[in-house]
Amino acid sequence: MVQSSTDAPSRGRGRPARLSRGQIVDAAVGLVYQDPSEPLTVKRVAEAAGSAPMALYRYFPDRDDLLFAVADRVASDMEFDRPAGSTWQEELRNWMWMSLEYLRPYTQLLPYIASTRQPAWLPAFVLLTEILEPLELGDEDLALAVALVSTTIVGQATLAARRVPAPEMVSAMRDALEAADPADRARVGPVLEQLPGAFERLYDRVIDATLAALASMGEGTEPAAPATPPRKRAVPTAPLFSNPSPW
Repeated sequence: MVQSSTDAPSRGRGRPARLSRGQIVDAAVGLVYQDPSEPLTVKRVAEAAGSAPMALYRYFPDRDDLLFAVADRVASDMEFDRPAGSTWQEELRNWMWMSLEYLRPYTQLLPYIASTRQPAWLPAFVLLTEILEPLELGDEDLALAVALVSTTIVGQATLAARRVPAPEMVSAMRDALEAADPADRARVGPVLEQLPGAFERLYDRVIDATLAALASMGEGTEPAAPATPPRKRAVPTAPLFSNPSPW
């Protein structure tokens, strides 16, 4: 987590700092969480922090530096208790869903979260290795397993964030099909209508494939648990707020 006690520029004796890196990051995280669709700008963060925009450049040389700091805070706050489950597959499935739900309000930060060079992911890394312990993988394969799971979560979160809402996609493609060959309409039309439901089921199927790949890496482990029907899942409480925004 970004520390704020020693980050603020020095002030004259007897004049307490009115702003710090930590306070700025707090304000930025709050803005992203409360309105995920609104781009995070230096101006908005400065207003939320009660400061002038130019003052933020004393702490962050540019917007990217600020967004990396905010992404590191979000990643380092991503700490869950070990998920429930009688098998490693059940635990991992629950953890992958909790992780995706946690990242949903922070879609605009995903490129920065994925490319951070800070050890913000360490708590999640430790928990993931604990869940995968029954596979008895060597260090090389365990590293590959961790990379597979983590990139799957961030990749699916990024895809969902950038994908056009299914109803809009179906409507546009339906209009385009009107001018298509009748044979194409007959072939594609019924499938097109199933796209919204397919997107709802997609992540569970991706998890199925991930579990199967991991099981094949271990020796003497049980086959991957069967997919569970899509259902409403509990959303973990974010560290700074109580009511998560919808996806």
